[in-house]
Amino acid sequence: MPEGWARAMKAAPGLHDSARGVMDGGMSTARRILILGGTGRLGGVLAREWQGRHEVMAPGRRLLDASQPAALARELRALEFDTLVNTAGLTSPDTCEERPDDAAALNAAAPAVLAAECARRRARLIHLSTDYVFDGGGGALLDEDAPARPVNVYGRTKLAGEKAVLAACPEALVARVSWLFGPRGGDVPATVLERARSGQPLDFIEDKWSAPTGIADLTAWLERFVTDLRPQSGVLHLCHTGVATWRDYAQVTLDLAHAAGLIERPCHTIGRRLREFSHFKAARPPFTVMSNARLSDVLGAPIPAWQEALERHLAGIARHRGDEWDAGGGRNAVTPISDPPCSKR
Repeated sequence: MPEGWARAMKAAPGLHDSARGVMDGGMSTARRILILGGTGRLGGVLAREWQGRHEVMAPGRRLLDASQPAALARELRALEFDTLVNTAGLTSPDTCEERPDDAAALNAAAPAVLAAECARRRARLIHLSTDYVFDGGGGALLDEDAPARPVNVYGRTKLAGEKAVLAACPEALVARVSWLFGPRGGDVPATVLERARSGQPLDFIEDKWSAPTGIADLTAWLERFVTDLRPQSGVLHLCHTGVATWRDYAQVTLDLAHAAGLIERPCHTIGRRLREFSHFKAARPPFTVMSNARLSDVLGAPIPAWQEALERHLAGIARHRGDEWDAGGGRNAVTPISDPPCSKR
C-alpha cells in the first residue's frame, strides 16, 4: 500500500448504542475499500475507524486527484478495491460560485467516472452528497423523494453528481448528509469554542435550518452499508434527528461545553438574519432539514437526536483535554476557559 494512505489520527468519540447495534449481524467479510477524500474531515475518520476491520486505501490528492476526471479513470483501473466511498468534492458554496468549472469537475464529472468504474468491476459504491440539493423553500421535513431544486452552483453540481452516479451505477448508494461535526474540527462546534476562547462575537444565523450530524455515528452507519450482505441503493438521508438553526446549534454547543467543563461560565449567542450576510457569494437555502425515517427503518433502530450526539462529541473533547484532538495540527486542542468574554443576549 503506498505511503501516506490510510492516515492515522485520533480516535473518534464513542458511538450511540443504536450506531453500535448496526455493526452486529448481517454483515459480509472484510472489504477492500478505496476512500476518495480520505485525508479530509469525513474521509480521514472513515479511514482510521475502518482500518482494523478492512483493508483501507485513503490516498490524498497527490496520489489520486479527483479534480482531473480523465486521469482519474486511468488511475482507478490500476487499483484493487471492491468498495469505493467517495467523500471528495468542492464543498464551499462560495468557492463553487467563484470556480464553477472546478465544482463541476469535482462534484459531477468525477463521480460519473467513479460510478462507471464501479459498474465495470461490480464494486460497491457509496457517494456522499448534501442537503443543499434542496431549495429550502418549505417548512416540512424532506424525505428522499422530495423534489431537488438547488439554488446555487454547489447544489446544482452535487445534484448532477447524484444523477450521474445512479445513471452509471444503479446499485450505488447516494448518502445525503448535513452539518457534520466530529473529531477533526473545521465545524460549528470548533468554531463556536474558538470564538468563545478568543473573545470574538458569538452571533449566528437564526433563520436557516438543518439537522446537525455527528461523524462518529455516521461512520458506523456507512460501515453498515459497506458491509451489509444486502446493500442499499438509491438515495438515503443520513442525519441525526431534530431541527436546528445555526444559532441553536451554537447555543447548544456552548451550553454543553459549559456542562462538560470546557468553559467555566455560561455564554450566550446573538441572532442574525441570513440576509445580513451580504458577503455570501452563493445563495443559501433556508430550510433543508432531511427526514431520517427511511434510515431508521433500514437500521431497525431509532436515530438519536443531534443534541445527544453533540453531547457525546464534546464529552470526548473534555476527556482528551490538552491533547491534540485534531490530527491535522491540534485545532481542537482544548484547555478550560476561566473567563471567556462571551456575548450577552
